[in-house]
Amino acid sequence: MKGADRNTRASTKVKRTVQEHQPVAKQDSPPSQIPLLATVIVPAYEEEKGLPVVLAKLVNTLKKGYEILVIDDGSDDGTSEVARRFPVRLVRHEHNKGKGEAIITGWKNAGSDRIIFIDADDTYPVDIIPRMAEALGEYDMVIGSRRSGQENIPGFNRLGNFVFRTAIRKLYGFKPYDPLTGLWGIRKSQLARCLPTVRRAPDAEIAMKAARMKLKMTDIPIVYSPRIGQTKLNPFKGGWEHLKLIVTLLFWKPKKVSS
Repeated sequence: MKGADRNTRASTKVKRTVQEHQPVAKQDSPPSQIPLLATVIVPAYEEEKGLPVVLAKLVNTLKKGYEILVIDDGSDDGTSEVARRFPVRLVRHEHNKGKGEAIITGWKNAGSDRIIFIDADDTYPVDIIPRMAEALGEYDMVIGSRRSGQENIPGFNRLGNFVFRTAIRKLYGFKPYDPLTGLWGIRKSQLARCLPTVRRAPDAEIAMKAARMKLKMTDIPIVYSPRIGQTKLNPFKGGWEHLKLIVTLLFWKPKKVSS
């Protein structure tokens, strides 16, 4: 009997692990004659207020050829319920793991080699995404650079952004203006070589690694809007994470591409 109980517990544990990464609600696949242009990935943690606005804009803006993938990073609010109301794919983490893991889960589940990430708080313009998807036909990475709307970033965060942006561009030779943006696109095959390892600063980590990999990049100026809902980012913890990455990644070497 004890052996049977152990087997039952082990089986339950395996099932829970698998369920974390399975889509809860799938988007209908585009017809076979329509190529998949890009996968748009929306990492979300307790964004029940901002997410419906972002998804409504995405669904209205992106027509045939796009898939929208929401990664609910273990939210305790109605984030997953909101996602299920839209024609999107939903993957839910059983527990909160951080944005870095949400990016990795999105990468694993993306159906297109052209993937675009956008935050779930309605701070970034959705209408620029088709242009970004088109740019990924020529470039390895495309950045939505926050050239306008800086007044919508809290003062302390704005100062930190200036310091870290300047350091990353100078030390890593990052050509686009904004390595800290939450709106960016990359080839799935290239992201496989520079996946994030941190919870709080994965966008910047990927930008620095991409620069070290000498990826072909371009940026598109955007206007940054006021966020919907409360931020979950602690500016001190986030700033410390960025500072550590800027120092440690100076010694990072990209994986060699096997011939």
